[in-house]
Amino acid sequence: AFLSNFLLICCFSLGIILKLCDENDLYSRNSNDNNISFCNRFIGDYFDSYKASLMVVLLAFGTFILTIAFMVIQAIRKVREPIVYMVSTGYPPNLELPEECSFHIFMSHVWETGQSQTHAIVRKMQLLMPGLKIWLDVDELDRVDQLEESVKSAAVFVIYYSRKYFWSRNCQRELYTAINLQKPIVVIYKGDKSDLEYMVQSCIANCNGDGSPGSSIILKRILNSDDETGFDLSSIQNNTNGPILWLDEGYFSAAALNQIYYRVLSHLPYYTQHRRLLKDGIRVPGEIQSVSLHSPINILTCRSNYGASDIAHQLKIALPEANQNLVFIHDAEIFLQRTNEEDVLDEDILNHTSSLSIPTFLLLYLNKYTFSQHNESEEEEFIAILESCLKDAGIKVVLVQEHDVLKGGCQFDLFFKEAPEHLINEPYKLFQEIATRLYSEPEYRTVSLKQILTKMGAGGQ
Repeated sequence: AFLSNFLLICCFSLGIILKLCDENDLYSRNSNDNNISFCNRFIGDYFDSYKASLMVVLLAFGTFILTIAFMVIQAIRKVREPIVYMVSTGYPPNLELPEECSFHIFMSHVWETGQSQTHAIVRKMQLLMPGLKIWLDVDELDRVDQLEESVKSAAVFVIYYSRKYFWSRNCQRELYTAINLQKPIVVIYKGDKSDLEYMVQSCIANCNGDGSPGSSIILKRILNSDDETGFDLSSIQNNTNGPILWLDEGYFSAAALNQIYYRVLSHLPYYTQHRRLLKDGIRVPGEIQSVSLHSPINILTCRSNYGASDIAHQLKIALPEANQNLVFIHDAEIFLQRTNEEDVLDEDILNHTSSLSIPTFLLLYLNKYTFSQHNESEEEEFIAILESCLKDAGIKVVLVQEHDVLKGGCQFDLFFKEAPEHLINEPYKLFQEIATRLYSEPEYRTVSLKQILTKMGAGGQ
């Protein structure tokens, strides 16, 4: 834009020169005045009408070429912009709307606790899926008394749940309308399972008044549950059509968007008629791809670090089948004893190479029980293994932090309080590396396992 404006200014200036010099040439031909010409006096000896005309033509041509080049660059950028596409077709999804709807999504949230996060999610969704029409209050709301009509105009009702959502009278109006109209409902939330528990309690406490279809019906709809006995955290967690946990971090954010897009698309007319096209899923920019190992690795686990061995075997399964024979899982105590004896570990490794030449990782699984659920002998053994691995330059400690509160998930601060102080400080510095968060939700657990494998040397395919 700056260059184009500069060229236009030059053309304008040369137009003035062209006008002055052209008039001067006409005057010179009709006059015998030998005085210095007006053109030479103000413009200089170099320019005359011919040279000025030539420069104007060249600059005009240059402006035209720059404009075309700019349009081509913009078109290329547009084509290369990361967008969502269908795995089955390789093309962006079909966003055909139901006849009675003018929006794909009605986004319901409470301003006090969820406004900024909701707006960030909506903008991201629209950026990666051009053409997705989302009703958002700051963009569409003219009159509060038209909320019900706005809900009716959307194909899918999406809730961003945050605390105080069920306290809001307007949120109640939106939700009750969506349920009465039998709109598909998708719930997004941020936090952990305790937030879901609070959601259930808050709904029961606030959604049984006038106009409400009843808290039990509401919970069945928003949790997509048919459980007649109640709503416990484990049943909500195992429900693949239940509330979607929103995560902001890179790969996890892309996985969250994938779930939201998939749920919305599954309720649009084109995909209700062509379910098979959704079977292969969708691809969202920023998702972590398949990872693989190019050389064998050892993964060590401590017997007293409960849960670590299970995670190690999940890591092995997360690799392509042809890669799984490159992962060797060992008890850390036995590995260290045999390594100190300069012995090989087992026949599998003997057939491949010496254990000392294989990259080795201690998998340390962190939850609220890691440093507290041991008897005295177990604790001594556990600490001794950590000290040996931290001192050994050939062993890298990989930290994995549990997120699920039902499995002992807790804040990282707890580990600084409960871990032995000498392990936290020099020379061991146990927590100098960033821990990878491990989620129970299948979509996020896959991402977590791939991130852990990346720290162990795996690369993308």
